Amino acid sequence: MNNQNNQEIDLLALLSKLLKNKVSILKVTFVFAFFGLCIALMLPKQYSAGSTFVPMMSSDQKSNGLSGLASLAGINIDGGMGGNDISPTLYPEIIASVPFKQALSEVKIPYEGKQITFKEYALNKQYDALSLIKKYTKGLPGLLIGLFKSEDAQQQKDSLFSKQVLFISKDDYALYKNFENLISINVDLKEGFIELNIDFDDPVRAAILAQNAQELLQKKVIELKVKQAKEVLQYTQEQFSIKKGLLYAAQDKVNAFKDNAIFFNTTSYQTQLSRLEAEYTTANMIFLEVAKQVEQAKLQVSKDTPIFSILKPVVVPNEKSAPKKLLIISIWTFLGFFVISMKILFNDKIVELIQKLKK
Repeated sequence: MNNQNNQEIDLLALLSKLLKNKVSILKVTFVFAFFGLCIALMLPKQYSAGSTFVPMMSSDQKSNGLSGLASLAGINIDGGMGGNDISPTLYPEIIASVPFKQALSEVKIPYEGKQITFKEYALNKQYDALSLIKKYTKGLPGLLIGLFKSEDAQQQKDSLFSKQVLFISKDDYALYKNFENLISINVDLKEGFIELNIDFDDPVRAAILAQNAQELLQKKVIELKVKQAKEVLQYTQEQFSIKKGLLYAAQDKVNAFKDNAIFFNTTSYQTQLSRLEAEYTTANMIFLEVAKQVEQAKLQVSKDTPIFSILKPVVVPNEKSAPKKLLIISIWTFLGFFVISMKILFNDKIVELIQKLKK
């Protein structure tokens, strides 16, 4: 009972202490709330645009007709040439890749009555007055060093391009780092749909970027999915051209032999003619078989191409998604109340602790 009474007395004492300092609490809380309001007003507006779609993958990937022909080229397709399905869990990796970011940065968006690339728009925003001052003061030594770079550095960069190694400039690197705040993707494996969203400072630009991001992602998935089938198609088409040439050559040999023959009833003539006609028949059979394989390969490419069903298309947003002013003000108001309350309640103990640490 005594402990319970002591706890009640302590709580009442703390509450009484807060009430005695209610003016200070209100002042500090108001200051924090005002500071939160300023932050909410200073933050740039953001609009969210996106789409929801479902990748429809083919379940039957088997085609036994090309296994023998593909093995001639050293391609082992184990009775089927269909490519493996690209798991939706890999879609975020595709979006995070440099080629995807490069393609999205070249998308045209409206700006001041003209069409410019997203990269140009981002760089124009980056180089405002403050950043220009910083660039030509703090960053001046780096600029001067860059002017006097040796030609060896440029040759080294050119050699990287010649070896097909991706080279990213500093501006591009800074731009690509901000893509994590620009684009987001949510893969729902349970329901089987993908949500793709773009957060940008203008509703129309956000919708344009979201539509292009969706199309770029789907295009990349299709390229990866049909890659193997296209390789087999390319090989069969090459074989088709070769077998076609061999067929025509065999046919020309038969016709030339008949035209140039003098004695038609001799045994040697009949034997040679039979050999040439057998070669022509074999070449014709192989040609027809390869022609059939080419058509099968074309069908397989079409079969392996995934289809995306759009559940929610991209729409130009009418309302901003951020900043959430009420939430920001509420957080700062609570923070102000909490800070001043802790200071009032435990100020003596904090001072005592600081004095002990000094000693």
